[in-house]
Amino acid sequence: MAPVRESTYFPPLDKCLDGRHQLLSWRATYIGLADLKRACTDETLERYLTDSHTLELLRSTLLLASPPTAQTKSTFETKTSAINVVPSTQGHFDIKQIQNDTLWLSARATIDEVTALRIVILEWQSKPAFRLQKCSSPSSLPSFGGSYGGSSLQPVSSAVCPSLGFPQLPDEAITAETINSEETRRKRLFSIYLEERLYKIRTSNYLISNASRTSEHGESNIDQLSSTIPHWVEQMGCDILNTWRGPSVAIEVLNYRIKDLEEGCQWFSSDDMQESIAVEWCRNQILEMMSTLNVLLNILALQDRLPSADFVRQWFNLMNDHGFFEEFQPPLGDLYEPHILDLQSLCSLVSLAVLKLPMALEAFKPNGRAKDEAGYLLDVNTCSEITEIMINAASDCSQVASPAVLAWSIILQRLREQSIAAQDEKEDRISTHGAPNIEGSPDGENLEQPLFKHSASLLRRGSSAGSDTPQQQSFLEQLLDKAMSVPVDGDAVAYLARAAVDGSHVLSVIATLSISCFAPSESIQGVQSNLRIRRILMDLVGDVLGLIDYQPELVATTLAVLNGNEDYWSPAHHTREFRVIKPATIFMEDDIFMTKIFAVALSRFPFEILPFLRLCRALIGSQTALDGDGLPAIWPKLAATDCLTCVLPSSFTSYQLLPDDEESSIISLTADFDIFDHEHTTRSTSYKRLRHSGSSTSAHPMCLRQIPRGVIGRVLSETKPLVVLWRHDFCPLAYLGILLHLAASVELSFGSSPQSDILSSEVIAEIIDLLSVLLLTSIRSTSASNASISVSATAHKILETASEGLEFGQDIVSVVFDVFEKELGRHLKTSEEAHLNVLSSCAQFVEALLHVMPDRVWPFLGRSSLLGTKDCDNRLGAVLASAEVVIGKYNFLLGCIHLFESLLDDAISHAVIRKSPTKSVARFAASQSYSTGISQVVMKKVLLNFQRIMLDVYQSISTWNFVLIEQRNEISTRLSSSFNRLLTCCLGIEDGPDINQKLTVSLMPAVEQVLKIFVSCVGAESTLIYMIQMIQEGVTEALSSEPRCTVYGIQQTVEVLRLATTSLRLNTFVGLKRSALEEKTWKHAFLLARCYTSHPLFRQPVIELLTVLVLNADVSDDQPASLLGHMGEDAASQFLEVLAVVDDPLCDRDVSVAIWKLLSAVVSKRQQWFAIWVLTGKAPRKLIKTKIVEPDGRNGSNSMFGVALDRLSNIGRLHARNALALLEFVALAADSWPWTLAIVEKHPYFLTSITEYISQVETVTNTTQNRSGQIELGYYKLQMTSYITEILAMYTHYTRQISNTSYAKDLLPNLSYVATVAVLPPEYNASLHSNLRQNFEARYENCRLTAFKRTSLKVPSLGESFYYDHEIANQFLHMDPSWNGQDRDGFAAELALANVNFSAVEARINLFHSWKLLAVELSKTLGTDSDYQKTMAEVTMDCLRANTKTTLPQTVFERLAQSRADLAFTLLQSLIQEQSSRTEVKNVLFTAWDALRIHGVDLAITLDSNQASYCRTLLKTLCLSLQAHTSSRIVPSSAEVGTSQTDSTQKRPTASDISLNTVLEILRVVVANGFRSLTTLLHDSHDRIFPDDFALLAAILRHSLRIPGLERHNTALLSTFADAQTSRYASTLLSWSDQLATNRDPIYGEVSVNFLLEMSSMPTLAEALAVEGILNHMSNTNLIKHLRTSKGMGPFDQPVRLYNIWVRGILPLLLNLLHAVGASMAAEISATLNQFPGQLRRASATFIYYGTVPVTNDSEPSSAGYITLSMISEAQTLAIISKMLDTYQEAGPSAGVVSSDIMEILWDRSRVKEDVQTWLQTRSVLRERIVPTGAREERWARLRTGENSASWSVNKLEEKVVEDLEQLLILLGGNDD
Repeated sequence: MAPVRESTYFPPLDKCLDGRHQLLSWRATYIGLADLKRACTDETLERYLTDSHTLELLRSTLLLASPPTAQTKSTFETKTSAINVVPSTQGHFDIKQIQNDTLWLSARATIDEVTALRIVILEWQSKPAFRLQKCSSPSSLPSFGGSYGGSSLQPVSSAVCPSLGFPQLPDEAITAETINSEETRRKRLFSIYLEERLYKIRTSNYLISNASRTSEHGESNIDQLSSTIPHWVEQMGCDILNTWRGPSVAIEVLNYRIKDLEEGCQWFSSDDMQESIAVEWCRNQILEMMSTLNVLLNILALQDRLPSADFVRQWFNLMNDHGFFEEFQPPLGDLYEPHILDLQSLCSLVSLAVLKLPMALEAFKPNGRAKDEAGYLLDVNTCSEITEIMINAASDCSQVASPAVLAWSIILQRLREQSIAAQDEKEDRISTHGAPNIEGSPDGENLEQPLFKHSASLLRRGSSAGSDTPQQQSFLEQLLDKAMSVPVDGDAVAYLARAAVDGSHVLSVIATLSISCFAPSESIQGVQSNLRIRRILMDLVGDVLGLIDYQPELVATTLAVLNGNEDYWSPAHHTREFRVIKPATIFMEDDIFMTKIFAVALSRFPFEILPFLRLCRALIGSQTALDGDGLPAIWPKLAATDCLTCVLPSSFTSYQLLPDDEESSIISLTADFDIFDHEHTTRSTSYKRLRHSGSSTSAHPMCLRQIPRGVIGRVLSETKPLVVLWRHDFCPLAYLGILLHLAASVELSFGSSPQSDILSSEVIAEIIDLLSVLLLTSIRSTSASNASISVSATAHKILETASEGLEFGQDIVSVVFDVFEKELGRHLKTSEEAHLNVLSSCAQFVEALLHVMPDRVWPFLGRSSLLGTKDCDNRLGAVLASAEVVIGKYNFLLGCIHLFESLLDDAISHAVIRKSPTKSVARFAASQSYSTGISQVVMKKVLLNFQRIMLDVYQSISTWNFVLIEQRNEISTRLSSSFNRLLTCCLGIEDGPDINQKLTVSLMPAVEQVLKIFVSCVGAESTLIYMIQMIQEGVTEALSSEPRCTVYGIQQTVEVLRLATTSLRLNTFVGLKRSALEEKTWKHAFLLARCYTSHPLFRQPVIELLTVLVLNADVSDDQPASLLGHMGEDAASQFLEVLAVVDDPLCDRDVSVAIWKLLSAVVSKRQQWFAIWVLTGKAPRKLIKTKIVEPDGRNGSNSMFGVALDRLSNIGRLHARNALALLEFVALAADSWPWTLAIVEKHPYFLTSITEYISQVETVTNTTQNRSGQIELGYYKLQMTSYITEILAMYTHYTRQISNTSYAKDLLPNLSYVATVAVLPPEYNASLHSNLRQNFEARYENCRLTAFKRTSLKVPSLGESFYYDHEIANQFLHMDPSWNGQDRDGFAAELALANVNFSAVEARINLFHSWKLLAVELSKTLGTDSDYQKTMAEVTMDCLRANTKTTLPQTVFERLAQSRADLAFTLLQSLIQEQSSRTEVKNVLFTAWDALRIHGVDLAITLDSNQASYCRTLLKTLCLSLQAHTSSRIVPSSAEVGTSQTDSTQKRPTASDISLNTVLEILRVVVANGFRSLTTLLHDSHDRIFPDDFALLAAILRHSLRIPGLERHNTALLSTFADAQTSRYASTLLSWSDQLATNRDPIYGEVSVNFLLEMSSMPTLAEALAVEGILNHMSNTNLIKHLRTSKGMGPFDQPVRLYNIWVRGILPLLLNLLHAVGASMAAEISATLNQFPGQLRRASATFIYYGTVPVTNDSEPSSAGYITLSMISEAQTLAIISKMLDTYQEAGPSAGVVSSDIMEILWDRSRVKEDVQTWLQTRSVLRERIVPTGAREERWARLRTGENSASWSVNKLEEKVVEDLEQLLILLGGNDD
């Protein structure tokens, strides 16, 4: 049986109290739903809302809370019992307190105990956030009052709007005692309880409003949301809607809330506390009523049937009882006035929606609704009650009830019409056929409408013998009579209609309701609700048209319903979010609207020009219907019409009455009539110039300026001047173009009536608005709906049509520009708002035109006075200062800001295209015009000037007065976003150091202006203060119980935080240690902590800003700023508690990753005190008091570090991004704070979890051919494995320090995946990157692909923007079709794949480096383990093999190859030190030799290149691999153990044979030829070759010659070194060594002698050296001559190396030669030695015993009185040589020599023997005279031998000296004693 799924609404209490589960409040749920992006991806939100218990609560949202019962009490006691909740031992929670609070809340709120318990737990879990909001700041925040100064845009008056002052915190800071008091806690419980009630209703309303359902007829009967709404949200809305328990519940709730308001709040007994919460309680009651009405309104709008009679009766009785809330005054009502107005509006709308006017009218039509759908219309008494209530409301002139009154009058009128029609039809049948045929006759079927079919039965019951009389009434008549029975003067229907229209001014009420928006503005639900409201109102207006003729008030109301609260800029946002049936759609599809409103307005054009213009703008702006060319549906009416209305001047008499016209209203022109003549009698000059410029220039067939003779018209006004409707073909849009041309030459008036001057400011503004909307609509529609339609072609058609009536060489664009310039010049003469409207309209037009013709806009702005020219200051600033700041409205500024944003977008999105070759285009050609005619100089100038003005606005806005605070928020939001985008796009990619060649060359001057403000040591103080102010306003706004301007109020804070983050990142980018903004931000770190907890949208930007602060502080060499110090201990404590829940309860992955990034920065970037708190969960002050400097494993369980370990204990269930962030945090913490590994050790699951993960993780092929998610999974897995490996490496080091080797042994079997994968070559797709680069640069000729390489401005993250910034590249290239491609196969997809491939490469490299650390650490612990040796030997070979295969770029490969070689060398060195004799270790030789051969064996080339270091590492590895073969012990590999005896007897090369052949090749290629190459290269390039290179070859030679069996290949050896002339090059090097000496140090002399010494160790080679006369060559060198001084060179003489050459080089070489050649070499050896008499005399006297008396005789050697190991070694060698020479001399001819030829060497053996005996007899003096001469000897001197040492030596050096002296004594003839 499957386990029962645990409830996510309220899981077991222990999980809630121990932090495993965070309860989701209804407020958080609502905010999460409002964020469409989160709602689509957040599985937690979906899981929570689809929980059965949650769904049941949403279904019963409006039901009153269930009271406590015995069952709920029992459930409560079970949940809180000790068996389910273990009491906290650390005082983390108090279960008794929780129980008491639950019972108190249950009793006070009359809710069940379980519901109360959940609220108590919500309060407990949110307590850290509450404390953070209430705790005191470390220092008082500065006052922001007074003048900020420094801007030309400050208002003339110093008065500032009170609402714009710096907002106070939600409540003043209170003490910790007060926060923890019972009074405060229960007050919070009260607030949370009210909040939960309110937001549960809002959540339910949101889901209901987003329900998606199709009617049975197959047509959608509700608004259809776009694909951004998750499907599960729509399904939940449908489920709630289908299970709705009746709207009567809503009425019950409303009555209950009204009763509560009347009785008042009775929660607390304390008068002071009662008064403080009364306001909150009353507000919540009203808001709940509003939310309930919203739910009711949405449900009524979605239901497809008429409401029931009971509900309708209950609703209107409620409204009647409370007077439609017209005089509603709750306690302290003045504080809730805005809410009361909204409540009244909602009551008005619900009253209208209840009647369902369209459905009610449809019920009266033939084939109308069936009986079960008729609802309240079937109840006679209900209709009568409604009529009575409506008449009462009408008599009171109630504006709230007026829409419902008007709708009911329409219903009654339709009822009366149908009743009369039915009565007439019945009488006709009676008179014609007698009694009606009720059953069976065709006529009887239509006796009544289908809705009232049951009336037939009434007729039968009322008739006798089947007869019917006129007195018998039908059901319709009964219904009408009952409804009309209410006493009223005159006709009831007329009375209701007249009272609504004339008395209550219902048209104005409808307009007001259309503009209002009652849904909370935290989400787009407000827009959606407003659309539904306007659809309801549009239905009412449509039915009103049958009662009211065309009039200005009706047009104004229609426009209000069409436009709502949207302005010019709104549709761009709404169109993206919704796919709804808009009011404009109803208007366009309704013939009544088009006939009675639009057609009439068109016929009265241009006499009444404003109604037509506004209707066109409203219909076009809604983008409801488009033709095949992307033009609006009303375009034909704008392009051509057959009538126009105008005024005939009183002086015009050239017309005549038609003789057949009886009414004398039809006239005909007898002469041409000039349309403009009567309008411009006072402007004759300008008009004459227009008139005589060529009236026939237009090619349009219609006459645009004159009505020709013979045209017939109808007189509409009998009084003069006559108003005539002419039947004449006419182009309204071209006419408007002519008006604009005239407006550019004359002064505009300020008329406002429909018949006002056609050249008034209002008219001109409307004309320009219409053109802007036409352009904007064509752009959006063509780009969204039909890609085949050219955007520019559609827009150009509009512009050409508007330009048809202009002079030759002019177009509508230049005309609007002229109007713009003229109006800009009037700012000093007038500040009328109408004048500002024209400027705003012009700014909108310029912005719209920019999308189509940027080549016209940029040059215009470059010469326009808007931004300032050489001759005048910028007019934009002047208009702001003199007009808009004074008025307090900023429409013009907002328009300019939109223009600024579009200019930035154009400069960025077309930057690449403009760098490509272009061709010239015609004036209105449809081809691209993005580069033609646009100078980079002009673009720089425009953007720079615009940027200066915008920065000036940003600095001054805090002192301005605003009528609408939303405008200030929008200005701040848009400017902050623009500045951030400017910085990111220009400095976020590396597009070359040359500014003139940058893609963003036109933007760089503007960027410099922004940097001066935000990235400088001395920023604008007012700007920085205003940024902090906006952050604090966001906190206040987010914490408000009912925000009024949340859309931009929240967004402005988000954008300011992002701008601050980008600016601070630029500090490091530009090399600035600390900017003024950074200083200011540090001072308000406490405010940022509060900001984090105030709203979910603030979390990520706040965390990112804090992260940048911490990272920047670490850059400076000075002591970094302390985050803990600036935030304060109390705030930091609460902040960490808030962070501990990370992304709970909503799984916001971005926030989670950002939090762990911040904590990673804290623990690794010198934030010591805060880091200790993060890692231990305790304040540093407490740790100091308890004297715990390095906490042990018990101090991290409740810390953020403990949280990370807990989460990683289930690493397999974590999302890869979260796991990566957690692992990075743990790795950095362990690296920076090693004592945290004690916490890791004591964690029960962490190590097991991560070890199992890397042992079970599967390899994922990271091929770029696969476009699925496997690529992403691959590099995520590799990076996770990398972090885990690094952590294991540090933990292995920790266990080694505590002498725990068992862990490393247990870990080794789990590392097979890491050992195999880590050293594999990264799968770099060279063809992908090569093809992408070639194709990209071929498509964009002057743009390199590397121009989009990401800079340090953005934090690198694996994925599609890892190397190339995909987001910025998209902003630059999204306009080009090649970027996206036809099926997402363009450059965008290829660039993403390239980044993914780079991510895979990076992850593989990181894994290798981590594995390198772990492998090296394991070598120190498991060096003697056979399995480890086998594994490490294989790893060593894998590293070397991987270096032979690569497709990586050269630079990447070189670094990686070096790292691999270092690892191979280190591991092999460890194996050699442990004297491993496994076959796998010996096989390393062949792999190392292959790696060196493939890299290059010509040392003259490899060591003279950039890879010299890598070559040296390979040589060292080769040397070590040779050393493994010097031992004969071989441990067979596992593969060889199973070989049968039969196979072993077969003849095949043995391992030793293969090794010897390889060694011979190494000696030939590396040693012999290499030594020759190095010697030659050293002579030519002294700085490329080092002595260590020769020493390395000597070591290779030494280990090679020691390999057993090599002596059998003497011939090959002789040939190898003879061919390379090694001895000659060695002697030559010795001869140069004095010239190559640095600081008199002949190191190359030592190198050459040592190399000859190694050669001489092989007898065959020694004989060859003797034959070549090597001693003679050496004796003739300058360096050897220095050893022939009279006093000789001792170990303390300078240069010391000469003595080393003598002791370790020459003497051993002579010994090897004597030993190899024998007696024939004795004479030459003795002669050679005697060439150094000074050395031999010094050596004879070196052991003279002086006791404790210092040597003062200069004739004695410098070493006299001191003993060194080198001196003993010298004596030993001389003793052996002298002994051998004496032997040969005594043998004489028997040895083949002449005894006299062998000279006696000048070394006194007996004297040395006596001195050595003396030293050995005086051990105490010997101990004092021993001198170390090297690092190794100094280490021996410090190494104590211990008490059990047999030599009685104090240290290892003394022991070694005594041992060597004793051996010397034996060589000298033994000890006489």
